[in-house]
Amino acid sequence: MDLFHYDEDKHTKHRGAVFFWWAVALLLLTGACFASWLGSFYVHDHPEQPRCYRILKKLKRLDPPKSFPTTQAPRGDFLTATKLLDRYGKLGPAQLAKENAELLRAYLMNYRETKRRVTYVVGKYDVVQTFPLGATDLFPSGVAVVAQSLDLPQVLLESVFTAPSAMVPAIRSALPTGSDILLQRSHDLFALIHVARLDDGRMQFTTVPIDYGAWQVKRGSGGFQLSSPEDLEKEDPKSILNIAAGLPIVRGERLQQGITAYVAFRRKALANAKDDEVALAGPELVRFDPTLSETAGAATPRVVRPTAQIPTANTPSTPTPVRVVPTPAPAVPLPPRPIVRGTPRPVTPPPPPALITSPTPAPAVVAAPIPTPVPTSPLKPFRRIVSTSEASRMVENFSAGESVLLSGDFVVTGVLGQRVALRTTESLRDASADPTQPGTSAALIVVDFPAGTPPPAKDAIISRDAARPFAVRDVIRGRNGQITIVAAETK
Repeated sequence: MDLFHYDEDKHTKHRGAVFFWWAVALLLLTGACFASWLGSFYVHDHPEQPRCYRILKKLKRLDPPKSFPTTQAPRGDFLTATKLLDRYGKLGPAQLAKENAELLRAYLMNYRETKRRVTYVVGKYDVVQTFPLGATDLFPSGVAVVAQSLDLPQVLLESVFTAPSAMVPAIRSALPTGSDILLQRSHDLFALIHVARLDDGRMQFTTVPIDYGAWQVKRGSGGFQLSSPEDLEKEDPKSILNIAAGLPIVRGERLQQGITAYVAFRRKALANAKDDEVALAGPELVRFDPTLSETAGAATPRVVRPTAQIPTANTPSTPTPVRVVPTPAPAVPLPPRPIVRGTPRPVTPPPPPALITSPTPAPAVVAAPIPTPVPTSPLKPFRRIVSTSEASRMVENFSAGESVLLSGDFVVTGVLGQRVALRTTESLRDASADPTQPGTSAALIVVDFPAGTPPPAKDAIISRDAARPFAVRDVIRGRNGQITIVAAETK
């Protein structure tokens, strides 16, 4: 009897242990199911993470970035370099990392599940250097173009032009160092996908043209056609994005070497005075859309009308260039200030001592002989004559109400219609002259000659003194941060 009770107790204990371990196993399986359920949501919602992106691509749950027609692009905000700096320049490291994750996530998901407006970049940028893309970059094929804003030199734009490998030489040939990229709100969709703050304080903005259209050099023959990552993956299934490579694409030593080479290129060009002709009318890279009547083998660029007409009475009949000075467009077409021929202020000079003590009636004083004023003599007390180095110091604080005259010895380095580019003779002899530094004579002088007045020929030497100076309209920072003195011929 005792033996029977002993066996029954042993069996009960064994059965209880089995139930316990089954409960533990079920709890673990439930936790695993719950974790996999949550993990699936996390993987789906974070394709910007390299591991999540690989899982989604293996499961074929993520489509590659596609091309958006201009009329079907997601809604967004078009920001210039100034507005980009205002929005992202004040963000801290943690905020910037969160913003970059959201920007890249929205791009990888083709902007389907985002409620935010897309940030598009517009403006005019000067190409610093181009870099071919490879397997070690985020995008497997194409060209990364690093450009500098003409409005704010501290803003760098990294544009990713995805294209087949055969198209890479054409892209790099159409975008040499110093050429311009014009991004317009009407048809350019450069979506922002990353923002980086460099060690020197600059901001680097990485963009991708989500319309992947055709591009051509205005007034030139060079051009190329882009392809979306979706098209590249259809041609080669192995051409998938390498998310682990990270953004920006051009960074570190490679970026610094490109900037250093760009600075050397600009200084050499300015020292040789061969860039001013390009500065008056430089080539620009613009996007064009083939018309419906065109075939695939013969595409004609869409005509972009210039915003301002330049008199070309003394030049051959050529298409009127859009860009006429190496400065941002809003800063150049300032209306000329009228030159005051009389006394600007009704200030009566103090009478001589003889007139004060003399009892002669007032009419006699009025009738006293007064010498005929010279047209320029009344301006001397109210206008100051400065040199090029003195005018360049006004780049940060030039006031529209100032009356400043420019004198010196100049050499004509470029002529376009009635607009002439000048350099001082001393700056042309100094190869190390830096036109971006205030207080130097290396600034570019752009002078508008009135209609009917023949402008000087290129390479001519002009000397202006106090008797016939140039009237300074503005002092601004133009191409690549160089100081530009905008002036006009005085009559």
